[in-house]
Amino acid sequence: MILESNVGIGIVGKEGKQASLAGDFSINQFSFLTRLILWHGRLSYKRSALLSQFVIHRGLIISVMQAVFSLVFYHVSIPIYNGFLMLGYSTVYTSLPVFSIVLDKDTGVQQALDYPPLYKTLQKGRSLSFKTFLIWVWKSIFQGGFIMFC
Repeated sequence: MILESNVGIGIVGKEGKQASLAGDFSINQFSFLTRLILWHGRLSYKRSALLSQFVIHRGLIISVMQAVFSLVFYHVSIPIYNGFLMLGYSTVYTSLPVFSIVLDKDTGVQQALDYPPLYKTLQKGRSLSFKTFLIWVWKSIFQGGFIMFC
């Protein structure tokens, strides 16, 4: 059954550790499943949704800046930034927002366990939808254009 699911959760029991070794996650008691889903699952989904959108956002900002630069200077094929600046942008300059996203918690553990509807709102897919993607694309276009002209 673990092999057929998307995410396998193995529970260590009297039968041994075979089920827990075959799963993606291993817990010691069935009661730990609540914390795994309501806290860790919710936090993992929100972080991965925000991180994937941010990675697309930071790439689009540079692309918009390069496109504006090419249009302003009569379709010149010269890059606006050299390789070392691009390397620095993708690693050093944008690493702090990534750490902020990874370490961010919008609610506490006990609050997430006390209010399961917080998890239910994630099942609707609002954190990672086409609408949020278009919002991030619009932000990228606006910020890239603003950086170039101001």
